[in-house]
Amino acid sequence: MRSLQRKGRVIWALALAGIVVCWWLQPPPAPEAFPLLVLLLLAVLTMSVPVGRMGPRAVRFGGSVVFFATLLYGAVEGAAAGLLAGSLAQYQRRDRREILEYAPAVAIAAQCSGLLYHFGAFPVPSYPLSWQGWLRVLAAALTFSVVRIVILWWVDGKRRTYLRPILRAEAIVDAVTLPAILAALSIYREWGWLSVLLLCGLGAAGLFSARAFIEAHLAQRQIRALQTMHQRLIAHAHPDRLLQELGNELRRLLPFGRLSLWSYARQESHLQIVGAYPQGDRSEFPAYMDVEGVFSAAVDYAKPMVIADVLRQHHRELANYFSGHLFIIPLAVHDYRWGLLVLERPAHQEPFVRADYEVVRVLVEHLAILLENIRLYRQTMDLAVRDGLTGLLNHRRLHERLKEEVSRCLRYHHSMSLLMIDVDYFKRYNDTYGHQQGDELLRILAETLERNVRQTDIVGRYGGEEFAIILPETDKQSAVVLAQRLCDTVARTPFPGVPGGPATRCTISVGVASFPDDGLTISDLVAAADTALYRAKRYGKNRVVVAP
Repeated sequence: MRSLQRKGRVIWALALAGIVVCWWLQPPPAPEAFPLLVLLLLAVLTMSVPVGRMGPRAVRFGGSVVFFATLLYGAVEGAAAGLLAGSLAQYQRRDRREILEYAPAVAIAAQCSGLLYHFGAFPVPSYPLSWQGWLRVLAAALTFSVVRIVILWWVDGKRRTYLRPILRAEAIVDAVTLPAILAALSIYREWGWLSVLLLCGLGAAGLFSARAFIEAHLAQRQIRALQTMHQRLIAHAHPDRLLQELGNELRRLLPFGRLSLWSYARQESHLQIVGAYPQGDRSEFPAYMDVEGVFSAAVDYAKPMVIADVLRQHHRELANYFSGHLFIIPLAVHDYRWGLLVLERPAHQEPFVRADYEVVRVLVEHLAILLENIRLYRQTMDLAVRDGLTGLLNHRRLHERLKEEVSRCLRYHHSMSLLMIDVDYFKRYNDTYGHQQGDELLRILAETLERNVRQTDIVGRYGGEEFAIILPETDKQSAVVLAQRLCDTVARTPFPGVPGGPATRCTISVGVASFPDDGLTISDLVAAADTALYRAKRYGKNRVVVAP
């Protein structure tokens, strides 16, 4: 009871007070204990075990059992059975709060319908004897349905977005169970309380059969979605394309408006956009977002989070880029936090609920594994083309990129330049400070070079203490300006000297060659840049020399 909000406590108080009022208006006769106990057990079962979910609402048949008990024994017994069943059913771990709100709503509805059905000379026959009696049953059923729906809507905040799913779920329950109740009343006239046992047995069997059918159907849809996603993964291992296929499959399981996938970078503490569904919506998101607020909680606790539109507007990190109701699903493989999957639904529709995660759980867990496999595959490929010490492109991959750029220049008649860079007096540095400090110098130099060129420029380790930089769409004059700036930057950069001692300085020599001025083939271009580098070393080092 402590988990209930103020409205939940109010309807519990009204339901308990209503029992006293009904007792005063229509004192109940002594009921048959055994069939009433069986009905109570069936009510507990049908309240704690929903058949399925329809949007945010669980489809429960507990109200129908309470209504049948009300018709048989009166408003007091029906309402008391509803409250007692809710109190017992709420001890299950899931949907506790929902049951505690559903039970008093059913009890109040039972009181209203019971007073109407048994109005007049009490007790009237529990089963209809004429067409007026059947009309009384239908009027009581309508009253029970309307009062229950109104109370549930009031408890949920009287928002229009909540009314439709409540109407839909409760209308389905009434449409399915009302014919069964009418048939049970007819049987009750012939068999007496034995019909109650028959109803309870059929109800329990029908409940578990319907639940098993719905779960099997959901499992079949999830398996079909998994098969499609794995087939697309074999066709292309790109996360953005995989996301488009995932979006199509997820929409068949769970309605939503937009989906976005974010990868988590732990060291930088930010989220990076991987893709969006539909694909055109990606431009509406920033490239990076800070991990704060709701995102921080989702990443740290690795549990799905449901945020209604009203709450979303109070979170700055959500209000800027997302709209409507949100469903934030963390993607994790063992202890590795891969990122987040964010589903959006328009504000005029019903919000997400935590139970929606069960619908997409299998698909999301496999998605996390697939994305992690893609990451590991790319990491392995990256190790094959990058230098282990500096993290730059290795010699083989650098030649491949140079070949690609030369082919592009030949085709489109563009210009490009190549810088060959060598560390001055590197052997003396190694002999003075040791090879470990020499390795550290190369790492710092690689970071300095990458930091001072454009994103489109290609930096690689040519071999030993020699580096190369490919400058696409760059003529010789611009390449010389960049090379001179790199020389000045490196000369001002402190490098490690004696461990624990002061920093030292280091310089570089640069040879510059351009396409097509200095060569039309890869070998000619590399030879021209290498010759210019040799001249820079011979003329005194720490300088830039251009190929003739």
